[in-house]
Amino acid sequence: TFVVGREQQKVFAHRCVLACRCQAFQGMLGQGLAGSEDSPGSIPPQGPFILGNVQPEVFLAVIEFLYTNSVTLNSHIALEVLTSSVEYGLQDLCKLCVKFIKDTLSVEQVCEALQVSVTLVGSQRVKNNL
Repeated sequence: TFVVGREQQKVFAHRCVLACRCQAFQGMLGQGLAGSEDSPGSIPPQGPFILGNVQPEVFLAVIEFLYTNSVTLNSHIALEVLTSSVEYGLQDLCKLCVKFIKDTLSVEQVCEALQVSVTLVGSQRVKNNL
């Protein structure tokens, strides 16, 4: 169980699916596993995980991608889903978001899109320099 956003919406997902599809979730869900050397693939029965800085709609889009390898985007969440895809290391989701943004970018969104791109390029430089 995840508790997401300021609204503290509960989101249910299969831990095994998340851990198999995403290394970031594998690490998150695997924290606190006693005796992990004996069973490296097992996932501890802990939770709920609180993700207060992610909007529920954005997190649900990430979950949708992890389950289906596709995602339903709209102009209100695309940039935030893109940011989450980078944070979680989901390159295929990132590509889907970039394609959607390129296809639907409007004058009203261009400043926000530029800010996100500058932030993401900066974070990639940090990763590459470590």
